[in-house]
Amino acid sequence: MYRGNLSSLESYRHIPYSLIELIQVVKRKIQSNSKIGTYPLLGDDVFYFIVDDKTKPLSETKPEIHAKYIDVQIVLEGEESYGYSLSPFNSIDEDLIEKKDVAFSKDINEEQFVTLYQDDFIIFDTNQPHRPLVATSEPENVKKAVVKINKRYLIEKSRFE
Repeated sequence: MYRGNLSSLESYRHIPYSLIELIQVVKRKIQSNSKIGTYPLLGDDVFYFIVDDKTKPLSETKPEIHAKYIDVQIVLEGEESYGYSLSPFNSIDEDLIEKKDVAFSKDINEEQFVTLYQDDFIIFDTNQPHRPLVATSEPENVKKAVVKINKRYLIEKSRFE
């Protein structure tokens, strides 16, 4: 997990440059169009979607993982807390990896929480447990961009950098 802000992208030297480049592209695109919808960048390898959602009490959210796509979530309006763990799930309750690249579990170890505000972003690597849409106090509307980056794409790209 890594947390940052769109205003400081050029200073994150420990994040792969190809990942920063993709976040910069999305930043420019959402500045001119933040309408709800899905937007391809590099076919199925890199795309993003903009959603209006609502945060929920912790008890109504589920920790999840993705096997294929790295998740970059950017808060555009509102605030949202995220649970995350640096340890893998002990077990899977609902496995939708093949169909939707997501699996859920209640069996999360050492969960920590972080709150994001407008223009903050968070990066979750594949197989890293995370719990989005947690209300900071009362449930509220949140608008965000979710960038999906195929891990294979980043590995291939980094070979040539």
